[in-house]
Amino acid sequence: MSKITASLLFTFLALINLQGQNPLPEVWSLTECVEYALQQNITVEQARLRAEVARNNLNTARMDYLPDLRLGNNLFWNFGLNIDPVTNQISRQSRQTVNFQLSSNWTLYNGGAKYNTIAQRNHDLKAAQYDYEAARNDISLLVASSYLQILLNKEIEAVAREQVRITNLQVNRTQKLVNAGTLPEGELLQLEAQQARDEQNLISTQNAVTISQLQLANILQLSNPDAFEIGSPDLGLPDASILDRPAANVFEIAVDKQPSIRAAEMRVLSGEEGVDLAYSGFLPSLSLIGQVATNYSDQIPNVTGTNDMVIPFGYVGNTGDLVYIQQSVPITDGVKPFNDQVSDNLNQLVGFSLQVPIFSRRAVANNLQNAKINADINRLNLDQVKNDLKQTIYQAHNDAKAAKLQFEAAAKSVQASQKAFEYARQRFEVGALNQVDFETAKNNLASAQSQFSQAKFDYIFRVKVLEFYLTNQVNL
Repeated sequence: MSKITASLLFTFLALINLQGQNPLPEVWSLTECVEYALQQNITVEQARLRAEVARNNLNTARMDYLPDLRLGNNLFWNFGLNIDPVTNQISRQSRQTVNFQLSSNWTLYNGGAKYNTIAQRNHDLKAAQYDYEAARNDISLLVASSYLQILLNKEIEAVAREQVRITNLQVNRTQKLVNAGTLPEGELLQLEAQQARDEQNLISTQNAVTISQLQLANILQLSNPDAFEIGSPDLGLPDASILDRPAANVFEIAVDKQPSIRAAEMRVLSGEEGVDLAYSGFLPSLSLIGQVATNYSDQIPNVTGTNDMVIPFGYVGNTGDLVYIQQSVPITDGVKPFNDQVSDNLNQLVGFSLQVPIFSRRAVANNLQNAKINADINRLNLDQVKNDLKQTIYQAHNDAKAAKLQFEAAAKSVQASQKAFEYARQRFEVGALNQVDFETAKNNLASAQSQFSQAKFDYIFRVKVLEFYLTNQVNL
């Protein structure tokens, strides 16, 4: 009975586990690829963890305003000549002592270091959060670029497949004419050679599709990249109105939206707070100190009472009479119990501690100098990031304009090559055009179609990059 129950429980837990897992899509859209990459990519996860570390540092700085509380305990074995820490008596007896301390230190003022530390950690957190957002943007652009590369390779594969289909039709037609004696066998051999070349080209384009799919699957960190397949969205031409915007206008908008710029700005503010924090090292600090302590010694006797005794005290000088006095002698019973000693030896301490820095071997001065240098480095880094963004946007703007022109030229080339091929095919079918000229027209059409596909996807991607700098979003 117990085995049946265990089996049912195992099955139930397995079903719950399966229901809790989100199955991967069979055909991936770009949105699904981007969302999955944002969850699985190592670089993005590292940026998120760095932001969590920065958040913890900020919380630590905020909690530093509170007093601390420490519990200490010491256990000693003393041998030879020593002073009992409880009785303060000199003795040669071996003893065991224990002491406990509950202490607290509350920094009331330290030159504004706590406030400046919180401000600096707050800027560091914002910078880390912007870095995380920038990492998400980078992976989104990378996924979009890889996704478009797969679509491009698929279109090139479709062109190669169409060329194979056309060649196969010509081979079948020529085979019939050769069998009928209308055409020489050499015409058929040339077509069969071209057929082999077209099939070889098709295999090459299929391999390009597979490689590009594996590259995107690797970006997504998929455990089974062989089963990865993307959809075939109908991508329309992008809105070319963005190209009418001057590159300077795109840069002005991107400066306020790109997280890499905001992260660099936060680090500039962090550096400025670091300078103020270094200045606090020159100022005094004031702390409130409190402590509760107690002790125990195994040499403290346990007094259970007293016994009055008359003992000789001395002699009278003139008469020589012996003088007696009455004295109470304690009655002991072993060592005083631990709890009683802890209670009896309890002591409290409260006070203030003032520390005024006078000479620190230039440590504080050097820290201040380094803080100023780091602040200057952060300012230069902000200028560098802005310059890099400006150069990237101007380059992207020029690339998008050039891609548009190449796309328009490629479209015209396809139309002209298509007409030329149709004309050549008609002439070839009636025997008015030789095999070499016909293959030349067919290859020109295939080349024009491949260039058109490349120009189309390049144009789409270049415009989408510009839109990303304006909106900080990746959309197709």
